[in-house]
Amino acid sequence: MTTASTLLAFVALAATLLLVWRQSWRGRVRLFVVQSCVLATLAVVIGLLAHRPALVVVGVVFAIAKTWIIPRVLHRMGVGSPLRRVAPGRSEGLSVLAAGALVVVAYVVMLPITGVVAAGVPTRSAMPLALAMALIGLFVCVTGRDALGQVIGFLVFENGVFALALLATYGLPGLVEAGAFLEVLVLVLLMEGVLIQIRREHDSLDVDRLRELRG
Repeated sequence: MTTASTLLAFVALAATLLLVWRQSWRGRVRLFVVQSCVLATLAVVIGLLAHRPALVVVGVVFAIAKTWIIPRVLHRMGVGSPLRRVAPGRSEGLSVLAAGALVVVAYVVMLPITGVVAAGVPTRSAMPLALAMALIGLFVCVTGRDALGQVIGFLVFENGVFALALLATYGLPGLVEAGAFLEVLVLVLLMEGVLIQIRREHDSLDVDRLRELRG
């Protein structure tokens, strides 16, 4: 279980780093789907190896919500949004470097926990990778230069939190998981309505442009 969980968490983290590097919203949505698919697989694998059928169900529900329903909503949000150009003197490589630093931070923060508190948890070696995903998602959400990018960053952050809870506790109770999925889905649907209204009124989702309009 340790090897499988660590490998899947590493693949999900790699997809997260690629998401930071990509400038196209379509590419970011595809990478979000890849990350979600890997995390759904992680839930199923842990459920099977730990003999917890409820986790298998959680993995299936997670896959449906994060790889089919939410991406369809994101595509509706992004219709008509052009590629966000990198400003002169600014490179996406700097964002990737900052994301790499967050991975180091995650390992430093989780070292006391994985070494002492979670010493008996088979999936403890993958927990820093999950925390890194959450931190990188928060970073993307805060530094996003358009509203859609910030929404994707929030979803990546939520995926990281899900992975960390899954690895640390072998999954939360099914009712809690269902409530979390429902809240995220409702929030994304609300964001869709807001972003469509913003585009209709201002013909842009660019954060800098919206700040100019605000004055």
